[in-house]
Amino acid sequence: MIRLNFQVAAMATLLVLSACAHSTKSPPEAKSLNPDPIAKASGADGRFAGLGIDIDLKEYKLSNGLTVLLLEDHTVPLIAYQTWFRVGSVDEAPGKTGLAHFFEHLMFKGTEKYGPKQFFLQLEARGGEVNAFTTRDYTVYHQVFVPSLLDKVIDMESDRLRGLKLTQEVLDTERQVVLEERRLSVDNEPGGKLQEAIWQLAYQRHPYRNPIIGYPQDLMRIKLEDLQTFYDEHYQPPNAALVVVGDFQADVVLAQIKKHYGEIPRESRPKRISYREPEQNAEKRLVIEDSIASERLVQAYRTTAADEPDTHALDVLSTILFEGQSSRAWRRIVEDRDIAFGVSGSNFTPTFPGLFLVTVGMKGKHVASEAETELDAVIREVQEKGVTPDEIATAIRQLTVQVVDGVRTAHGMATMIGTVYTVFGRTRSLDRDLVKYLQVTANDVKRVANQYLLPNRRSVATLIPKPIPSKPLGSRLDDSR
Repeated sequence: MIRLNFQVAAMATLLVLSACAHSTKSPPEAKSLNPDPIAKASGADGRFAGLGIDIDLKEYKLSNGLTVLLLEDHTVPLIAYQTWFRVGSVDEAPGKTGLAHFFEHLMFKGTEKYGPKQFFLQLEARGGEVNAFTTRDYTVYHQVFVPSLLDKVIDMESDRLRGLKLTQEVLDTERQVVLEERRLSVDNEPGGKLQEAIWQLAYQRHPYRNPIIGYPQDLMRIKLEDLQTFYDEHYQPPNAALVVVGDFQADVVLAQIKKHYGEIPRESRPKRISYREPEQNAEKRLVIEDSIASERLVQAYRTTAADEPDTHALDVLSTILFEGQSSRAWRRIVEDRDIAFGVSGSNFTPTFPGLFLVTVGMKGKHVASEAETELDAVIREVQEKGVTPDEIATAIRQLTVQVVDGVRTAHGMATMIGTVYTVFGRTRSLDRDLVKYLQVTANDVKRVANQYLLPNRRSVATLIPKPIPSKPLGSRLDDSR
């Protein structure tokens, strides 16, 4: 059972953080009246209601290794059904990039029982929503629908987990679809090209350097046996987790899942290779020319993985520097200096050590080096002088509200549960994560700024306008005729 009192949750969060903001003490000291909010909020049944969110998540493991996470929410007559596979671009072998994303397409191509496009024809035609996405760490297939369709979804999802139909015709067709997707999102899109470049620049060995969509040359040489091997290895029960949130009875759904999934053979869970990325000791730079009107800049600092202690402080730092038009970087670069039309940044921390990313779009004839000078000044100011209690409180308020807003719907809650389970390998309380933000101090923020935002940990990719070739003299004479 899940009871989501989000107005109470948001108000409770804002009240706690407002108290921190107006206190003369740092946030951890300000909340010392309740030194163990988790212990106080936790009931004997393991539910946590510290922020007005009462969650009773049920976790099961089938005999074949499939993880099942069930959360009832009878607020509205809808169900979110998500299948999370612990496979992303990080699991691809050299020369075979793009396979994980390729399966995002292939899984809708049908089985012997359900032909192509049946997920769309049978669910979307009845008001359901069907989609999928691939990341560097995992691939997710998700639906939202009315409860009467649940049996059909369970049957269809279990069917394609055991019997996806892979043929040469399907491979050839989808190869062209993916290549066209790449052309539109990367090859002919300057922003996509710049993002791909910064990951290649920031990582030397780790497969995070490869684009999720794959390289064109790799996509062209994918063979049918490559697809079958990838499917057999990664699309199997021990490598998957079902997350179901919404209007259902857990015991009934679990029985249905056991019936449809239980007989799927268990295979050995694939071991994820842990690539050791060399320490970066010097700044790396790349300049790309393209048909654009003004320069663009992306900076990437090597930081932490999601489960490392400094991640929460880095999140707070990125929020103070880059979140919204009241952030330090926006005020300085966009409003005061008026040299860019936008600046943004985020602390991206996936399963393995990630990147603190900063993006700037220059205005008119202003060049990226101007923004670099201002960014250096903004970061140096934090490193030398630190941040204020009010900035800490505002950042934590923004981060907390983002989390609470993200779980307002069954789909959002399922996504949060699936992400946490797939990245960390376990389910954790939402309250515990939020409390970690409350524990971040100004000293923590200053320390991580000095530890991670250093030039020798930075990669910089700049996109500049391609020079316009001058016309030959003969062409100008021809034009005047």
